[in-house]
Amino acid sequence: MQSSRSTVIDPKKRGRFLAPFFMFVLPALIVVGVILAYPVIYALVISFTDRELLYLGKTNFIGLKHYREMLLDRIFWHSLRLQFGVITIAIPIELIIGLFVAILFNRDFPFSKILRSLLMLPVFVLPVLSGLTWRLMLQPSYGVLASFFNFISLGPTAWLADTRYAYVAILLQDIWRMWPFMFMIIYAGLSSMPSEYVEAARIDGANFFQRFWYVLLPYLKPVIATAFLLRMIDALRIFSEVYVMTYGGPSNATMLLSLYIHKQAFEFGRLSYAASVAVFLLIVALFISYFVVKRGLRGEVE
Repeated sequence: MQSSRSTVIDPKKRGRFLAPFFMFVLPALIVVGVILAYPVIYALVISFTDRELLYLGKTNFIGLKHYREMLLDRIFWHSLRLQFGVITIAIPIELIIGLFVAILFNRDFPFSKILRSLLMLPVFVLPVLSGLTWRLMLQPSYGVLASFFNFISLGPTAWLADTRYAYVAILLQDIWRMWPFMFMIIYAGLSSMPSEYVEAARIDGANFFQRFWYVLLPYLKPVIATAFLLRMIDALRIFSEVYVMTYGGPSNATMLLSLYIHKQAFEFGRLSYAASVAVFLLIVALFISYFVVKRGLRGEVE
């Protein structure tokens, strides 16, 4: 019987192996560093200064002054509530619609493939084009949706000019455009689920709701968490569609945090203050992402 010997890698061979590896990885690291890391570091640095858009000369270190001002700003907290409204209202509705449509399409029926393809069309619409389309549809004079809502006596004639309904219009636009994204991810998760799970529950006498609650939902928990995480990150940076629909109005009724940062930086010229709000938004996104990954993806890791 031969004695087992531990394999020792020659340092020279290891170096020859790592050199090509870093040659392939280095360009990607440089791109990531330039596109992602540098703007974040730059925003963090200037958030502690008094840098302004119209005066790019010498800047002074002012510490946490902008962060204190941000916490005392009423419009900032209003924008933050609106931003979280998209996460707590629009995303759950998109998730529910996508989940049940995915369950509905998780079987073969005539024209199912064509219908699945058509359902994905709103996702591929550019945010600017989506916002412009909804703005035209809600136009009080000739808008299709405005005429329909006026016919059934629902809401005002000019939705985007009313402080009570402009935010609702933003949410409706986001739900229409992004629920197929939820459907796509959940449908992919359902397609990979072994049919034996559902068949065993059906043989045991479980009805549809029992199979859904005790079989489908636990299996889809990591998939749903992933879909929610991706949509949450996208919702925190929603900008283009709101910009072309309302530009934050009327009376800041749709002033999401992304638009608030844009106005502070490019309309009021306060680059440092805008960077402070952006850094705060990044910290919030990282915190929520950590919570979702830790809680929602635990089953996938285990």
